[in-house]
Amino acid sequence: MSNTRSLKINKFILAFLCLWVNTTFAQNDNGYQLDKPDKTYGQFYSVRSEIMQRDFPVLIFTPKNNKANKNDSLPVAYLLHGVNKSPANEEGIRKMYNPATRMQEMADMFQIIIVAPLVGNTFYIDAPLKPESKIASFISKELTAYVDKNFKTKNNRDNRFLLGFSMGGYGAVSLLCRYPDTFSVAAQRAGVLNPATFVEDLFWDDIPFELTSYLGNYFENKEHYHKNSCFNLINHIRDRKDIAIVIEVGKEDFLYKTNYAFHLRLNELGVPHIYSETEGGHKWGATQLQSLLTNLQYFRSTQF
Repeated sequence: MSNTRSLKINKFILAFLCLWVNTTFAQNDNGYQLDKPDKTYGQFYSVRSEIMQRDFPVLIFTPKNNKANKNDSLPVAYLLHGVNKSPANEEGIRKMYNPATRMQEMADMFQIIIVAPLVGNTFYIDAPLKPESKIASFISKELTAYVDKNFKTKNNRDNRFLLGFSMGGYGAVSLLCRYPDTFSVAAQRAGVLNPATFVEDLFWDDIPFELTSYLGNYFENKEHYHKNSCFNLINHIRDRKDIAIVIEVGKEDFLYKTNYAFHLRLNELGVPHIYSETEGGHKWGATQLQSLLTNLQYFRSTQF
């Protein structure tokens, strides 16, 4: 009788723990701390893509305390998010970029405009298997044109940067490689720099759905994965000395091996870059954003 009762209690405890784990990971959603939306945080815009005939939600943060002159133009950092479950609307983007990320504080501190679009789990590519999905073109052509038209920006590549985490880290580096005349620096944390890393480095059985839906089955479309790998894309700009890359990764991050290997590849090619290892795993927040912006100063000073 006591064994039966003990078994029931253990089952109850196990069920409770499972619920707690699921809830905890849902709240932290791949490194993001989801919260209630704050409509006073940042300026919300719905930006039209004529290429794709649809709108994308964007949050933009401009310094409130321009240290020089309010009429002075400012550099721009495009912040690219990682895989998440946020719906593509104002509430969704505000939940993901909540005040805990301190983006307004970072805009004030570094005297920079921060532009944060929400584009879904698209990996920021013009997808070979989905010709209707052209996120690389949207970010690099349409969104940059929109920001330069509607804000007082330093409208040149030397003052246009890419920041990113995880999937967004891949987006930052890959867009720099594809559009080096639009952007000058990519600063990323724990990027999926090789889309095939899940099979080739982590030895998973397959690639996550977010990637296969755009690049296809890995074993049947290796060419797509190779052509879209940052290890290949960097060859397109290997001789340019006017670009730079910041790589940050946690020592316990599941993407540590990929990021370290990319650092070694940049060393081989002589590409200007900073490589930094920190404690911890796959996490994004204010500390990581501030670190990327701080390292960015080595290549492009933004503070007055």
